[in-house]
Amino acid sequence: MGKRFECTELGAQYMVTKAGSGDLSCVAAEGDAASKLGKRYSCAACGAMVLCTKPSTAGVCCNGVPMELLAAKALPSSD
Repeated sequence: MGKRFECTELGAQYMVTKAGSGDLSCVAAEGDAASKLGKRYSCAACGAMVLCTKPSTAGVCCNGVPMELLAAKALPSSD
């Protein structure tokens, strides 16, 4: 946790926010599959989570399976 993962060949960078037992890798991706700045991705199998700190045309994978984009949490209303 707190370590950086860098995809040197595609230019993406990630911060590990929750450690898991899987191995991180990256693949070339386009459109919605490409990493987006400030978005969190998680692995359904091992629970690993990463935060994209430098976007590119890369998609982050855990054990060869593309990680899922996490939806933003709804904040409580301030009524």
